[in-house]
Amino acid sequence: MRIPDGLIGAADLRLWLGAFLLLAMPLCLVLALAVPLGEVADEPSHLMRAASLAQGQLVGHRETITRPDGRAAIAAGVRVDPVWEALARTREPADARIAAAPVDPAVGTGPWGGAGAFAPLYTIATYVPVFYGPAAAGLGLGHALDLSARASARLGRLFNVVAYGLVGACALVLARRGRAWLFAVLALPMALSLAASFNQDGLIVATAILAAALLTVETGAPPGRRRYAAAAVLVALILLAKPPYAPIALMLLLPLPSGTWRQVGAGLLPRLALVAAVVLPAALWTVYATATIATPVPRAAYEAGPLWPGERPATFLGTDPAAQLRVLTADPVRFVTVPARFLLSVKHLVMLSEGTVGILGWHDRHLPKIVVWLWIAALAAAAAGSGRRREGGASLALMAFAAGLALWLVLLSQYLSWTNVGDPRVDGPQGRYLLPILPLFALSMANAATGSRRRVLRFAPIALAAIGLTVVPFATL
Repeated sequence: MRIPDGLIGAADLRLWLGAFLLLAMPLCLVLALAVPLGEVADEPSHLMRAASLAQGQLVGHRETITRPDGRAAIAAGVRVDPVWEALARTREPADARIAAAPVDPAVGTGPWGGAGAFAPLYTIATYVPVFYGPAAAGLGLGHALDLSARASARLGRLFNVVAYGLVGACALVLARRGRAWLFAVLALPMALSLAASFNQDGLIVATAILAAALLTVETGAPPGRRRYAAAAVLVALILLAKPPYAPIALMLLLPLPSGTWRQVGAGLLPRLALVAAVVLPAALWTVYATATIATPVPRAAYEAGPLWPGERPATFLGTDPAAQLRVLTADPVRFVTVPARFLLSVKHLVMLSEGTVGILGWHDRHLPKIVVWLWIAALAAAAAGSGRRREGGASLALMAFAAGLALWLVLLSQYLSWTNVGDPRVDGPQGRYLLPILPLFALSMANAATGSRRRVLRFAPIALAAIGLTVVPFATL
């Protein structure tokens, strides 16, 4: 018997919500308690950003620092109790592949909240504080209870876990279609690792999933005003935190209007205006942060790469977005060829695929290859088992375009802000950057595929989530 797209069975909801709470969230909790502080992607800087928020600093600022070679430089950062630097820096920041350094057990065992010292965070200092709220609240509660810095940090992580669980559960409850796909993204080891840390990306992923869930409606029905408004606000918050994801705002164009060209245009015009309104705050924040907060990321002195169009010798001491923009505009086709060169590399595609599932730690804790490829198969199975809406072809095309454009902007942002000037390759992209993009595809999915055999495929992510309970902690620790 065919299941109509609009049917939302209570048993189906209990299945996915129960799997999330009983399989994914326990793993998230284990990671929050067992993984050493600082042993998650960029966590040391994110921890200090959350700590600065707990101590009343809404945004970062610039200060002059002395570099190891004795030269003065301007850096973007925050002022925090130095204990967070000592507690979270388990490795040398300049090299993510060296062995973890032992941490003095006495560090962080005392109270915290004293006079702050300036901590350079560079790019992370420019982020809006929205997604640091739960972690900062946990740290603030720890301080109010006179807990040690180490205990307060664990409490901050737990607050992030609870926030991720609440947002993820709300998404599964509110979703009307594509619930298997949304569960799969929520339960990915990479997403859970981020959620169990101070990295804001975990909550960004959950928020993207909730925004997509709000826009999933029954066949032919537009989203209610409250759902539509809530989704728009959530997308705006994501873009404030990560402007390169601006194309995901195109989800607000769904469902696409039908009829004559005039009717389609009349239906799309107000939604395009809303998309522009959602993107505008992120654009304004980017201009403000670039002008008042952002600073180059320091590097050892290097000669500009082969794409540099200026005079030589050209020695740089860090990243330089303005110089990189000059590299791209010197030959505008590079706006396409530089990201394309990255994506056309089989090595990079494999790395992105593996990283989407989970390369944990400082991008050096690999899950077993069999688990990675089983997860990729499970994502494909969730999509195939959900089936596509009858009118979902145009929606799928629009979401694929939005996803591709978002990925292109992410790669360009990494080239501008993280890659050495003039280098022909893009440095820094990781698979975890794809996680906020994946929820888009739920909007083109049905509740279940027409064929009973294909419908069973939806349950593959549940099996992988169960396997992850035992495999992921061992691979991480």
